Amino acid sequence: MAPNTLQLACLTTPLLTLTILSLPSSSFIRQCLYPIPAVLFLRALFWPPKFSASDNEAVQEAFKLGTLYASFAFAFAHYLYAYGYDTPEYFYKVRWVEGSGKDGDGKGGYERVGYPEDGGFWGRFKWSLSLVTALRGVGWNFQVSGLPKTRFARSRGECVRETAVTIVISHLSWLTAGAICGFFARLLRDEELAARYLFLYALVGKNLVVQMAAVSAAWGVRNIAFTMLVSSYLKIVFVGFGIGGGEWSDPARWYRMFGGLGDCWSVRSVWGRVWHQSIRKCIQVPGDKIAALVFGTDPKSLPQPIQLLRRFFLLFSAFAVSGFIHAAGSYFIIFGMDNYNPPTEGPPWYYTFYFFISQAFVIAIEEVVFWALGVSNTPEEVGKSKVRWVVGVGYTTLWFIWCTTVLWADPESRVVGFVPAGVGEGYAHVFDRIDRF
Repeated sequence: MAPNTLQLACLTTPLLTLTILSLPSSSFIRQCLYPIPAVLFLRALFWPPKFSASDNEAVQEAFKLGTLYASFAFAFAHYLYAYGYDTPEYFYKVRWVEGSGKDGDGKGGYERVGYPEDGGFWGRFKWSLSLVTALRGVGWNFQVSGLPKTRFARSRGECVRETAVTIVISHLSWLTAGAICGFFARLLRDEELAARYLFLYALVGKNLVVQMAAVSAAWGVRNIAFTMLVSSYLKIVFVGFGIGGGEWSDPARWYRMFGGLGDCWSVRSVWGRVWHQSIRKCIQVPGDKIAALVFGTDPKSLPQPIQLLRRFFLLFSAFAVSGFIHAAGSYFIIFGMDNYNPPTEGPPWYYTFYFFISQAFVIAIEEVVFWALGVSNTPEEVGKSKVRWVVGVGYTTLWFIWCTTVLWADPESRVVGFVPAGVGEGYAHVFDRIDRF
């Protein structure tokens, strides 16, 4: 059976992107292939695959592939289209070379390694593969700032052992969060089970705040565990088997995916220091390009109020793109179902977008409040005051307990088919989704 428009976009665009970047800019084949990824993405967007609303397997596939599709679309647009046809001119590797410091001091220095125009197809292919897999730009000129401090393994064996432990912990965390959520779902729906565990039912069943705290915690654990598992399995394969030379087999290229929980002292610090930065660059580029057109390319020359306006524009544009990426799975469900008539009380497909754009609003409010109160939001200053840290962690935790449940987990669960079975069961449907999805 031929792949549908969504499957075709997800399957072919990675290889097409690598092929395009691996061909010389003067190549006629490259010129012919160049617009095809954009056509495939637009075709899937405007002609999503159709399926029956009762086909649960198709619903789940549409959600997963839809989210992957949106991530691919912005990532490959970054590599292929954001800087025009001659993209390789804008990307280069940065590596340390011993004894190449300035003024011949012999102390070593950083060397720029550009596109290997004369390196043959295989040399250009390896360069292109390194580019598109450097999601956080490690070793490149677009490495994201704020990567977590990482203690790198001193040997390949040590790296494999530590990664194996991470895999085990991530699997256990995934299973534990699912088991607890599955139990809570049954507790809220099964009267006999509720009667058997009266204390727990009184604590959870009648208290929506406790349910929201459990949902947000489990939602976070599941997302963190999944990201850690993907990263760790790739790491253990590439480092363990020495695949890819220094590009992927060097333990020093594998920074930690997440920062420490101790840095959750503001909403900005959660997104900038704690959460993974895997799509950070591709969600920033659209805003950067628009800001360059509107505000110019030299922001320091702008008046202070315009600089502030530009800064908030970049903040909101990045979270808006992230919101669209995470809402794409719901889009392909809503517009893919045949004869789909959503209930009037059901959430729209773009509801998840509200979660991400709300982060920008709260961060903007944080900045204004901190400025008005004369409170510093730098890690150094926060670390000097235990009260400041406790207050920050407190309001940040409360914010994520509410918004994760109300603006993300609940509406997304409803869209993918997990709806409340009756009145008074609280967030049982969300617990059920976390357990089974």
